[in-house]
Amino acid sequence: MTKHYSTPFTPKDVTGMCVQMKKPLQACHTENFVFLRFLMHLFGYTVDGPATKSPAKHNKRRRKRAAAGEPEEYDFVVVGAGSAGCVLANRLTEVKHWKVLLLEAGIEEPEFSSVPGLAPLQLNSRIDWNYTTQPDKHTCRSRPGGACNWARGKVMGGSSTINYMIYTRGNMEDYNEWEEMGNYGWGYGEALYYFKKSEDNEDPEVYKKNPHYHGKGGYLTVEWFPYVDATAVALIQAWKEFGLPYVDVNGHSQIGVTHLQSTARHGQRMSTNTAFIRPIRKKRKNLTVLTDAHVTRVIVDNKHAVGVEYLFKKKMRKAYVRKEVILSAGSLNSPKILMLSGVGPKRHLKEMNIKVVKDLPVGRNLQDHVTADGVVIRVKKTATDKPLKEKKKDALLYKHKRKGPLAATGPLQCGAFIQTKYEHSLDLPDINYAFDNGNAKDWILDPANATAMGMSPVSYYEAINVRPILLKPKSRGYLLLNNTHPVWGQPLIYPRFFTKGNDLQVLVEGMKVGANIAKTHAMRKAGAVLVDHPAKSCKKYKFGSDDYWACVIMEYTTTIYHPVGTCKMGPEHDEEAVVDPQLRVYGVAGLRVVDASIMPTIVRGNTNAPTIMIAEKASDMIKKYWLKDHHF
Repeated sequence: MTKHYSTPFTPKDVTGMCVQMKKPLQACHTENFVFLRFLMHLFGYTVDGPATKSPAKHNKRRRKRAAAGEPEEYDFVVVGAGSAGCVLANRLTEVKHWKVLLLEAGIEEPEFSSVPGLAPLQLNSRIDWNYTTQPDKHTCRSRPGGACNWARGKVMGGSSTINYMIYTRGNMEDYNEWEEMGNYGWGYGEALYYFKKSEDNEDPEVYKKNPHYHGKGGYLTVEWFPYVDATAVALIQAWKEFGLPYVDVNGHSQIGVTHLQSTARHGQRMSTNTAFIRPIRKKRKNLTVLTDAHVTRVIVDNKHAVGVEYLFKKKMRKAYVRKEVILSAGSLNSPKILMLSGVGPKRHLKEMNIKVVKDLPVGRNLQDHVTADGVVIRVKKTATDKPLKEKKKDALLYKHKRKGPLAATGPLQCGAFIQTKYEHSLDLPDINYAFDNGNAKDWILDPANATAMGMSPVSYYEAINVRPILLKPKSRGYLLLNNTHPVWGQPLIYPRFFTKGNDLQVLVEGMKVGANIAKTHAMRKAGAVLVDHPAKSCKKYKFGSDDYWACVIMEYTTTIYHPVGTCKMGPEHDEEAVVDPQLRVYGVAGLRVVDASIMPTIVRGNTNAPTIMIAEKASDMIKKYWLKDHHF
């Protein structure tokens, strides 16, 4: 297989990170910097590239015509090769006489991304859109510029290529709620069918015990990592001491603790590009994939989507469709493209001098899983923090055998879902805990930049961050076009966390419970010590008090990057709805949105698996519609 050089960042990028974080440059040229250079040498390539883009002769000719600027015609154009777009491109090209164009603004998926332990290093790299939020009085107040980073994948596989690979689906009641809102066909029973359709579960202990909830034979491999982190084991035991049962969080009951499964195969990341596109890219001549192809708008003629305009090889191109344009650019870029195309809030579009095609609440209903830095626990430094020589050995072990600490995501293998005193529904969690690598010294010196300063694989750490995640926020945000550079500038993101209901109080409770985990026998045995040094911006409050945690949450806010809801699915009478339950954009024929932006309410869990489910279901809906010779 031909390998093409590709890496998510360069040594220059690493140095730039240090400058941006005001970290001494010499720190970038010590052990971490040397190790990063070593990793780039080992994994700085991609198995995809020009040789694999279009195997068929006529497909190559189509690419040449596209490069020359000649308009092309397809049955479908899918915008965005992320968690949804790759699934759609696979399923739609199962119909051999349908031609599909898949456009991705980012680069080919680097092999670097396939290493689970390197997941943190891809944030703020060239395969991340590097979006940030707008300053807000309730959140991110001590972050640089009062803004929080919102990572989004700009690469084949999208955010499934840069995420932490956690495979959770949310609660069954999340989907029943969607159906109760008037989205018929989106209840849990239907969703479960499509979760199982995608899934190839590699762990008999999981799928044989719960065959009703798990599938075999799908494109998406789901498994436990081959390496189990010692702190993750201690955390699971600690939560059991707290009284949580051990559960399959994708099964009947979600409240409990679990050894999380991941979207990985034998120690390698299973992005949607790896799972759904690589197996077919050289085989299906009805699929064309273009990377570095930045879509600027949908071409709409008489309220009918007829194609897209995109930048490719420094020239603006057009691709036309016989059937549909499908936006799968994600919860931040799909609404942006819609608004640039004249579909969005009438008042905002007029302010931007964009001709209004359809007045719809695009960009509203923004939801995310908010959390915060602040609960930092030191642990033993035995296998969790190693000298450079040992790390290099680990990297070579992974390179040749896909084993060792880099074949896993460290303490993130433990997942816990709890119900606080604020949640009164039966068996519905309101807080989920995630555990990633941390550095107590960085937190004490500069809590605003502590998580970014490490620039270290998740496999190595001397402390862990205990993150309570608000699963069902009542607050809603919105996004707008950039008023200075609407096309090429990032959208203006206003999360509006903690502006409605008791969201802040629930998260405070989550911080308090998370801090107490250090007191358990299992964690004390692991050398756990809670870092009780007050955060710089919250020293006026007593450490551990409700006021202290509320301060920490608003000063050092962060998220686990699960934005949803900005192109809300709903029935026609829903004034907030952008798409109908078939995911068709209201008022514009031939245009659908298929990604996390259509979720009317956020699910109680990670959003990657639900987004894949949405694309699986949408693919069947599209096939059912067009194969019956119906017309819009």
